[in-house]
Amino acid sequence: MNFGEFLENHYGVKPKLSDRYGDWLGYEIDVFDKDKGTTTTRLKVREDHLSPSGAVHGGVISGFLDFSCGCAVITSLQRNELCSTVELNVKYFKPLREGDEIIAEARLVNRGKTLCSVVAEVYKADQKEKAVALATGTFNIYDVKKITKKN
Repeated sequence: MNFGEFLENHYGVKPKLSDRYGDWLGYEIDVFDKDKGTTTTRLKVREDHLSPSGAVHGGVISGFLDFSCGCAVITSLQRNELCSTVELNVKYFKPLREGDEIIAEARLVNRGKTLCSVVAEVYKADQKEKAVALATGTFNIYDVKKITKKN
């Protein structure tokens, strides 16, 4: 499912704006578990994801991980809450090539009142025993009502 479908499933409402970046990047959500605070996401590496070296551009992986971690945070949100990335740290272990299908498994580590910590690992779909990248992230949680109030 794409991000809009995920939000509909989690919140029961259709988002006003589409996720054009996500639609271009091509990530999808396979599984999410609200009770465990986990998500499994997937991406197939295409030619337009590659850097001049022929390996996937690091920004593609970091964008994919930001999305994956954010989805794990969203599993903990109430209907009136949203989240935004405060910090994302990505470590790249192995290069990826066109045609590689990758899977990210993200897990909520800590949920505070205003901040969440998340960790995610990326694997090739056919080599789940070897991580190709790792991310840790911190996300801000805020009340939608506070940002929509007029002064």
